This record gives sequence, C-alpha cells and structure tokens, in this order.
Amino acid sequence: MTASPRRPTLYRCRFLLPITAPPIEDGAMLVEADRVNLVGTYNELAAAHPEAVVVDFGESILLPPMVNAHTHLELSHFADWAAAAKPKTLQAPKTPQAPDVSQKFVDWILWLVRVRRNIGEVELQASLADGLRKSLSAGTGAVGDIFTTLSAVNAYQSSPLRGRIFAEVLGQDPSVVGDRLAAIGALCLHPPGADLNWGLSPHAPYTLSPATMNQVFAFADLKSLQCSIHLAESKAETDFMQNGTGMIADKLFAAARWKLSANAAPGCSPVSALCRQGRLRPGDLAVHGVQVDAADIEQLKQTGCSVVLCPRSNATLDVGKAPVATYLNAGVPLALGTDSLASSSSLSVWDEMAFAMDWFAGEAEPCDWLEMATLGGAKALGIHDRMGQLATGYEASFQVVTLADMPVVDELEETLCTSGRDVEVTHLYLGGCQA
Repeated sequence: MTASPRRPTLYRCRFLLPITAPPIEDGAMLVEADRVNLVGTYNELAAAHPEAVVVDFGESILLPPMVNAHTHLELSHFADWAAAAKPKTLQAPKTPQAPDVSQKFVDWILWLVRVRRNIGEVELQASLADGLRKSLSAGTGAVGDIFTTLSAVNAYQSSPLRGRIFAEVLGQDPSVVGDRLAAIGALCLHPPGADLNWGLSPHAPYTLSPATMNQVFAFADLKSLQCSIHLAESKAETDFMQNGTGMIADKLFAAARWKLSANAAPGCSPVSALCRQGRLRPGDLAVHGVQVDAADIEQLKQTGCSVVLCPRSNATLDVGKAPVATYLNAGVPLALGTDSLASSSSLSVWDEMAFAMDWFAGEAEPCDWLEMATLGGAKALGIHDRMGQLATGYEASFQVVTLADMPVVDELEETLCTSGRDVEVTHLYLGGCQA
C-alpha cells in the first residue's frame, strides 16, 4: 500500500457521493491524519484550507468502497477447477425442460462438493489470494468472507481489506462439530488480518442438526463471535425444515451419509425454526432470505440482524427473488453480497448492484441500492462507525471511479447503479492509504 501524505489533503472530483447525503458536484473531501475532516464543494474547502495538498481526480466520482457482505473467496478459481474435472462425473447439473427447482439447487450443492473435494490446499490458498486481489480491484474495501480451509488462513495476513472472516461449520455429529469448533477457537487467538476480525458461519439449518446448531451458537456466544448463516435460500430448504422430506433428505443426506433424525420443525419455516430458540441474535447475518413470508420478515426485524441479498446467485440457482420492497418497508437492514464464483460471474458488487436494479425492477430506489452496497454492508459487518459513508470523523476509505459518459448530477445515482462493468475503478484508498 502507498503511504498517505502527512499534510492535510484535499481530494477533488467531478462528483462526490457521501451516501448519507445528496451528491456534490465539483466535490472535495479534506483528509487529515487519515480521517475525513470535511466534505463539500471544492471551492469552499480550498478557500478555507489553502495549506492543503490538492489531489485532483478530474472527471471522476468519489464514494465509499463497496462492501461485499457475503462471499466465498476460497472458490474464486472454481470455474477452472470445474473445467478440469472429469466431464462425465463432475459436470454441472443441467436444467431439464421443466426444471424441478428443488432438485436443481441440491444437485448444484452436490456438484460443488464433488469439484471442491479434488482440490488441494495449495490450490485453495492461491484461489483465496486471487479472490482477495479481485475484490480490491473491483473497489471493494470490506468483505464478509465464508472461510472453510482453516490451514489457508495466512492468505489474509497481507490484505488491507476490512471486515470479517466467518469460519464455516457444518455437520450432524456433535463430536465432529466439537473438533471443528476447537480448531476455530485456536485460530481466534489471533486476527486473520490487520483489519479483519473473526466470525462464525453455521452453514445452514439443513446441514446442522438442532443439537449441533446449538453447539455452534453456544460457541459463538462464548467467544463473542458474530454469525453468518445461509437462511431461507430455497424451497428445498423449506420442505426439509418443515417436513424432513424432499431433495435435501433424499439426495444431500444420502450423499453425506447423515442420518435423518429430529431435523424437521413441523409447520415452521427455516426462519421461525431458527428464531424460536433464540439462535439468531442482534448483529448476526441472515444470507439470502428468499423464501420468507410476512411473519418471517417480522421475526428477522425483531432479532436485529441484517439480511444479505445475493440476487445473481439466486437467479443462477433459480431459487426465487427476495422480497426487497417488503424488507425495506419493514425496516430490515439490507446489504449486498456476490456469493461465490461457483454461482456468480464476478466478485464485483458493482455488477451485483446493476443486476439487482434490473431484476427487481423498481422495488428499491438507486439510493437504496447504493446504501446496501456501502453503508448497509458496513453495518452488517459491524464496521459502520469507521467506513461506509464519507463524513467527518470517518476513516479516509474511498474509491474513485469513472464512466465513459458522465451523467448530470440528478442522474448520477441511477447511472452508477445500472452501469455495472462499465464502471472503471481507478483508485481505492483504505484508511488513507492507496490499496
């Protein structure tokens, strides 16, 4: 990283987007001691601080970094692994003419597991390191990364990314889960990176039994770890949680050689089954939140958790659309995640936001999507007191982007939300240093 200048610095741009305030034309941000001092127009800040060093980004837009609140960076080379796999035994699940949505989702999980099983530790570590680099190049400053291969933890050490690394746990055997938690506990003695903290990821309600789910959340309470759980992602999950039947029971449990026991919660949705025991806590993350009703949304609101939307992954796996407008109207905090490169085409939150704007077609305003992609993600990861907006006292973390055709100020937010791959990230600063 490039060291930040010691003198007060005035960063100038065509547009400055604070997120919590309207865009500023001919904007500027005064940074002192790696902190935002003031934001405003260039003329007013330059007149008040003639001693400041001026860094002029020209025809560009300055805004907070993206926050990818749910991703699996370890799978960043998945496409290469799948292409190299034996085609007859490891091919991707094909969608039939009249697709069984539940079957497609479960078949995808089994395919991912089969491909992943053939990958060695060195390849996994290289994939994780590349995912970290790809995130930075896409203007992402913080991640909520789901981490599986505990021995690959050194990949995070040199990364300037902020956020949280959620060590993943799944299984039906309390002794196996106990061993996994002991290994995670040893890792938690030291942070995974300079600006990264640990979290815990109980994978999903269908891959943990009630007993092992209780184990994981008890461990999270003991270690004061935030949790991130895949929740209400598919109809297959709902069928299994309510009845103990369907493709998860017939195919996933058979493949994992798990015994069907007391997993079902008759009449309960995945959300209500998780919440009724008080497992989901304030500050935890519910990822996907697609298969929910009004009662589920009210429960999620009452827990004080954030819901992380991954629309491209949901579309790829054909599991449905999250009720974004209902979430917003209910006041449930929302964030965005790219999920993994096994179900999405990039690790760019810019791409995720552009897809969402089109797919959800007016369910949320451009300002809502921009907030989800920045401050919403920062809130989800518990770092909203330091980044996610450009305001006095916040760390000098921001990205600078350009567009081929610069809009007028009134169209800026919509243009940014819909541009996706047309957005070029030219600079990323984290804590006053260029990443």
